[in-house]
Amino acid sequence: MIQENQKQELELEETEEVQEEEEKVEPTEEVVEEKVEKPELTLEQKRGILKRQLTKVEKDLGIVEEKPKPKEDEPPKKSEYSLQDIRALQDVHDDDVDEVVEFAKFKGISISEAKKSLTVQNLLNAKKEERKTAEATNVGGSRKGSSKSSAEEIHEKAMSGQVPESDEEMKKMIEHRFTPKELK
Repeated sequence: MIQENQKQELELEETEEVQEEEEKVEPTEEVVEEKVEKPELTLEQKRGILKRQLTKVEKDLGIVEEKPKPKEDEPPKKSEYSLQDIRALQDVHDDDVDEVVEFAKFKGISISEAKKSLTVQNLLNAKKEERKTAEATNVGGSRKGSSKSSAEEIHEKAMSGQVPESDEEMKKMIEHRFTPKELK
């Protein structure tokens, strides 16, 4: 190690001597140095330079964060289902497809095998019965039919300030108003 240090010192002394000799030699030709003025950088250019320098330093230090890819560049998701799976699910109600798929994943079997299992068949049958029952009982609130008003009632409402809502009521009111009392 001591020898390496001595070698390095000798090399430094030699380079210093060469540099001193170069300084002593005068050039025979006149060297004309022209100063070229660089245009001043804009603020955006300065920021760009600083960002590149920062990125380089971060990369050298190993602290570069990977940027997430924009969603636009991602390829569209392919369907998870094979053709056999799609065929197996074609007669399953839309609301029940997720349950069949979840069961297949849980058991680690194909969707067609899951559909054949008794557990899934019982579930699908129960759901089908629930839908039929709900449809038959008409769970939603039913609307009452609008009672048709007689021409006299419509005319009386109009006279009290309530304008008829539909075209039919308007026609009835006009007919009642302009029909002679003898024909009524």
